[in-house]
Amino acid sequence: MTCAPSLLKYLGTKLSLAIVKPKAFAEQRLFQAILVQALEDATNPSNFKKETYYKHDSHCWFVDNSEDFQHVCWGAELDPDFVRGEYLKMVDNGKIVFTKIQMAWIRYRNLYKSYREAKSKDERKEIRALILNENYKKLL
Repeated sequence: MTCAPSLLKYLGTKLSLAIVKPKAFAEQRLFQAILVQALEDATNPSNFKKETYYKHDSHCWFVDNSEDFQHVCWGAELDPDFVRGEYLKMVDNGKIVFTKIQMAWIRYRNLYKSYREAKSKDERKEIRALILNENYKKLL
């Protein structure tokens, strides 16, 4: 499997070697590709809305240690605790950070989800006011 050299630098030696195993079976390469894509999304510095959402989703996927995450790691023949630990080290070392604009997009997305889930017209009106007060138009 091939990876962007910049991503391999971010990951460090242990995780890079584990992910880019030569002669892996096709199914194992598929799970490795899923991990690589999630890591690429999580390290993406872009401030565009869609890329920020992918970054946040990937970040949550690593941090939450869900059953899906564990399944993908085991499918790639990697210990989920090892992968998650290496990811959290990257967060602690400042290799994975969220910019102010990215944080604003995440807040916007959460408010929008709340707006869609609102039970009443008044509740929607309050959430809409919060969205407008956040000045998200500056981001667009």
